[in-house]
Amino acid sequence: MKITKRQLRRIIKEEKQKLLIEMNPIANAERNLGGLASVSTTEAITNGILDLLQGVEMAAVEEGDMEEDEAEAAARGAAILAVAQAFQSAGLMDVYAGLTRMLR
Repeated sequence: MKITKRQLRRIIKEEKQKLLIEMNPIANAERNLGGLASVSTTEAITNGILDLLQGVEMAAVEEGDMEEDEAEAAARGAAILAVAQAFQSAGLMDVYAGLTRMLR
């Protein structure tokens, strides 16, 4: 069976992408975020999470129920759950399960 140069290039490109993902999934995610995601969307998500962290922490401290370190942990849990629920809404149940495991 003969393959064309174009097919060979495509095969090589696909295999290279698979290797990059297997070798370093964090670097691959960073590459995708930097190259494929909108900067304004990324900034909006970051700002939203920071607002959530700060809001939950401040509310927990102001209510007087928690010390600062407990309030920080509560905020962290709330942010993780919010992100997990976004993945759940998108139908990515494996990611949802992984994130909710962090809360246990």
